[in-house]
Amino acid sequence: MGGSKLKRLRPILFSVVALCIAAAALTAALRDLNWATFRVQLNQLDWRWLVVAVVFDVASYAAQGVRWRCLLKQASLWQTTRAIYAGLFINEIVPLRPGEAVRAWLAARDLRVGLLTVAPTMLTERLMDGVWLAIALLATLALAPLPVSLVRTAWMVIFAMSVLLVTALLVGRERYPFLAKIRSGLANGPALLASGVFLVAQGLAFWAVTRASHLSLGLAAAFVVMIVVRIGTMLPGAPANLGTHQFSTVLGLSLYGVPQNTAAGVSLVVFVVLTAPLLAIGFAACLNAGLDWETFRAASLPAEPVDSPLLG
Repeated sequence: MGGSKLKRLRPILFSVVALCIAAAALTAALRDLNWATFRVQLNQLDWRWLVVAVVFDVASYAAQGVRWRCLLKQASLWQTTRAIYAGLFINEIVPLRPGEAVRAWLAARDLRVGLLTVAPTMLTERLMDGVWLAIALLATLALAPLPVSLVRTAWMVIFAMSVLLVTALLVGRERYPFLAKIRSGLANGPALLASGVFLVAQGLAFWAVTRASHLSLGLAAAFVVMIVVRIGTMLPGAPANLGTHQFSTVLGLSLYGVPQNTAAGVSLVVFVVLTAPLLAIGFAACLNAGLDWETFRAASLPAEPVDSPLLG
């Protein structure tokens, strides 16, 4: 009885912890923000570059849809992209990223297959992301003067991704058919290329926002900051990575001497510019897919964020 009660309370406890961390991170990121100066920043934004940022951001998720289409061969690009956006929308409004389980459920429903058919493709996606992130981290370590703590974190991520990749490639096919499907997916060249396009488009979106904010950052520097943000938001947390996203952005910009007050304002601009289109398109995707609240509960409750093998 006690164990069952604890299992029901666990998602709530994790959500409370995630929201507390988000509040602390947001407070730290915005502690030096001058709201009067921030209003001036907003008035000086170059809206043309913000449009470019939105285009690159949408292109990044379109690339993710192409990748999943390459891995789920029986799916259409519309089905994979719609499921991705629906899952992203759920992640933007609910803590701990249950949207990953929801998009798996949507894909399985649309294709009329079991979740075990969809799950290996999603894990393959995470490994592909890890390959490109590791490559980007190695480039970042060579190009950017990162703090010691961040360097250690980067090497931990590279090591973890290397272990996971080697495991997926070396474990026997007959004994572990689930891993065999992942191994086969990793050999999908177009999907691996689409993963690289996804990361590049995300970096270009971030760079476009820095241009709109009139920051004197080069393309390489903007990519480094984006990588710092990706590291800082890897673990499931508050909805839309609120708090950790702002904190990571301020941390990344501080590496290039951007004043705390300016960096705090840019962190809010980046967050809104890259989140608002996702919410709009994701909401439309949920409506188109027939995903209401009860359907969401049915899709997400069997696969809690902590226990589900579907989550990356």
